[in-house]
Amino acid sequence: MDSHSPDRGFSVREIGGGLAFLVLGVVLGIGAYGAGGRLAGAGSGAAVSAAPATATPDGQALFASTCAGCHGAQAQGGIGPTLHAAARWTDTQFARAVLSGQTPTRELNAVMPRFGSVGLDGAPATDAQIAAIHTFLSTLK
Repeated sequence: MDSHSPDRGFSVREIGGGLAFLVLGVVLGIGAYGAGGRLAGAGSGAAVSAAPATATPDGQALFASTCAGCHGAQAQGGIGPTLHAAARWTDTQFARAVLSGQTPTRELNAVMPRFGSVGLDGAPATDAQIAAIHTFLSTLK
C-alpha cells in the first residue's frame, strides 16, 4: 500500500501520540479544576474568609484595585478621564456613576464597568465600598 494513499489508516505512532495528547489534556484539566477549587476556598486548599461586615472598607485599596488602572493612581486620568470633578459629586451621584454608568450630565462609555453588575473584588458592591472610594477621591488634589 502506498504511504500517500487516501485509504491508509493511522500508524501505531500516530495513535499513540493522539492518546498521549488526550491523556495530557485530561490531566491538565483535572489539575486546573482542583487548583480552581483551592483558590475559591473549596476542597482541601486554604479557606478564604471575607472581612467582617462591620469593617470599614479601605477606599484607597479599592480605588487602586478597581479604578486606578484606567483613571490613574491619583485619579489624574489615563485610559479613563480624570476623576477630580467626581470627587465633588454627591454620594448618590457618585454611586450612580460607579454602579450604573450615569453621571449627573451623561451616560458613561461602555468601556466603564458597571460595578452594580460586575461587583467589586468578586462580590456585589456595597454602599460602604462606594462611599469609601468617593471619600478617598476627595483626598486627592
